[in-house]
Amino acid sequence: MSGHPLSLTVEQLMARAREVAGMDLIDEAVIEPLSVLVKALNTEARLDAEGARAYEAKFVRLLANRLRMQRDFLVHPEIAEQEIAGPLVVMGVARSGTTKLQKVLAASGDFNFLTFWQNFNWASVTGRPGEPVDSRIAEAEAFCRWYDDRSPETKLGHQFEALEPEEEGPLSEGCFVAPSFIGYAEMPSYAAWMGARPRTIFFEFLRDVLKYLQWQGLAEPGRPWLLKSPNYNGQELALRRVFPEARFVMAHRSPIETMASMCKLLRCFRQAYGSPEVDNRAIVEGNYRGMDAHLANRAAHPELPILDLRFEDVVADLPRAIERIYDHAGLPLDAASRESMLAWNAANRMHKLGAFPYSLADAGLNEPDIRERMSGYFDLLGRLEHKAQR
Repeated sequence: MSGHPLSLTVEQLMARAREVAGMDLIDEAVIEPLSVLVKALNTEARLDAEGARAYEAKFVRLLANRLRMQRDFLVHPEIAEQEIAGPLVVMGVARSGTTKLQKVLAASGDFNFLTFWQNFNWASVTGRPGEPVDSRIAEAEAFCRWYDDRSPETKLGHQFEALEPEEEGPLSEGCFVAPSFIGYAEMPSYAAWMGARPRTIFFEFLRDVLKYLQWQGLAEPGRPWLLKSPNYNGQELALRRVFPEARFVMAHRSPIETMASMCKLLRCFRQAYGSPEVDNRAIVEGNYRGMDAHLANRAAHPELPILDLRFEDVVADLPRAIERIYDHAGLPLDAASRESMLAWNAANRMHKLGAFPYSLADAGLNEPDIRERMSGYFDLLGRLEHKAQR
């Protein structure tokens, strides 16, 4: 099956973004990654016509946000002086409970966090702090509903809502060196290109966006930031180079569960843009390498501030998990925050919108291979289980 190419070239996409943003800045840094992406989408991704149109809209939006942000940093150099507290970083293999932890903690009121719409449209339209943000939210809301229409099953595994907390995946696309692009389309050439680039490119971009949101009045300076992504496994040292005070909460769940669920969710993600096919072997191998790097970092740097939380323990005793997280973060936990988090959890039980079925067989995976390839991680899971049972 051949794909539907984008109708706009790199030059045309950048020109369209300059029209939307209303400025003539040339964003030199984005030319190479955007060129690699456009070529991969046109030759490998098997987009359908609507998926190609959506990617063009995505690129114009991202490019326009970048231009507006560059404009404001040039006019207001004091943005760079903003200080970022924390962050507390929720991470772990995809489908291990990271989203639940992020949303529970966000409900406390004790953290700055990124909503979906802030990931989607992080830049000020006017360049003035305190501007109305209704149009930025509305555009993100329209995208969420478009996604529901194009891939209805996605929301059973991961629901996109404009006003809800969201991991940094959508924002990471704004630096154009982002693994999240691979989640939405098959692009092996882009994956290879991206793999040779340092992850600090995104972390530096993320740091600047957080400062920028504080300057806009959309986050409270001095309040710790809450971040979350399953793509951070093995990136702890790079992240700490940019955020020296970062502390990690590592969610753990058996890969026998997470790998099959992740492969199913990627099929749903890709359905929105065209072909749902996923090279599961490549995706799983990427997760293997990420976990190998994480385990190597733990072994070489035992001083890394990592709190381990098993999925089973979070489900069985959330109040205790919350206490452990706050203690790890060095934050006081008051009764109001605790009640807000537990109330969110009570209102958002697992499978609230329906079951999300998956299996190893459907993903073309088998348990012995996963256990052999991830033996080091299963050893860690065993130690954590033994510790929990003492």
